[in-house]
Amino acid sequence: MSTAALNPLVDGGAESPKETWLRLLLIDAGLPAPTTQIPVLDGYWPVAYVDMGWEKYKVAVEYDGDQHRSDRRRYVKDQRRLRKLEAMGWIILRVIAEDKPDDVVRRVRAALITRGWRP
Repeated sequence: MSTAALNPLVDGGAESPKETWLRLLLIDAGLPAPTTQIPVLDGYWPVAYVDMGWEKYKVAVEYDGDQHRSDRRRYVKDQRRLRKLEAMGWIILRVIAEDKPDDVVRRVRAALITRGWRP
């Protein structure tokens, strides 16, 4: 594959190799390319930045590495953040290493369709 062909796939917003893998999985499955590091605002101030998603549909996909489970403080912060985002109308899909790629794609596709996206 040429460098020019790869340019549309490059995105500086990924904060980990797994986030890059997840974004490319979704694109390869025919879903619209997600935006990375979306600021979710409460008025003028960001409440959170979601790993990737579609602001138009208020659907976000977050890759949760082991630190989200093993660090209690991080876990509590994540849960509070998740509740705040859901209260603002966002669907947050959490992905972990053990998830099967086909299941991830199915979940994301279903959430997007629920919010009005048409394949």
